[in-house]
Amino acid sequence: MKKMVDIKIKFVGGFRKSEESLQVEKNITYFRLLEMLNINPETVVIVKDGLPVPTDDIVKEGEITVIRVISGG
Repeated sequence: MKKMVDIKIKFVGGFRKSEESLQVEKNITYFRLLEMLNINPETVVIVKDGLPVPTDDIVKEGEITVIRVISGG
């Protein structure tokens, strides 16, 4: 049986939902999590405990915020 972690995700910046709770496999990256959620990793910043998290970090149990980044030219 695969080990799982519980995460709560808050979405900020124009997503269709405001939050979601998930169980994901232990040792997946935030990049993979975003792919599973159909979110382009280049369009968001992930924040955990008030700090930005690199998408190649391993998902840790707890709460994260996914913030859509808006850029203009």
